[in-house]
Amino acid sequence: MAIKLMTHSVGPIALAAALPGGAPANTSFTLTSSGEPFCIVGFYVDAARHSPSVSGLVQIELSRINGSGVSHPMIELADGWTVKPQDLVISLGSVMSSSNSLSFHLIQWPAASGTGVSFDIDGRIVFLAEETVTLIVAITEP
Repeated sequence: MAIKLMTHSVGPIALAAALPGGAPANTSFTLTSSGEPFCIVGFYVDAARHSPSVSGLVQIELSRINGSGVSHPMIELADGWTVKPQDLVISLGSVMSSSNSLSFHLIQWPAASGTGVSFDIDGRIVFLAEETVTLIVAITEP
């Protein structure tokens, strides 16, 4: 078999509104391979707002690799009126690789005012793997 550069779409993943003065809204998603290791070499992620109201701070982070927790910086996707699509290069010393799964955590911190905004998070992942490998996305909402 041959290793091939492939792409996989992620989303839309719903992220609920975080009401001012309330608790943060969060969700997570896991990418699981169909049985072989894979390496993510690129990840484009975008947050599409559902209403024209002010939002809280929306962030994404790498949270687990093969079921083991990791500590990784939060990356900003939106804040207030601004949406910031990101081309992420996420690494842990080199290319991010997994023998089974990678999980990401999305969170929206409440805005100081307004009614709150829900988002749809979409992305495209570029990965290297055996050409028979497929990725499966599972969404976990609290």
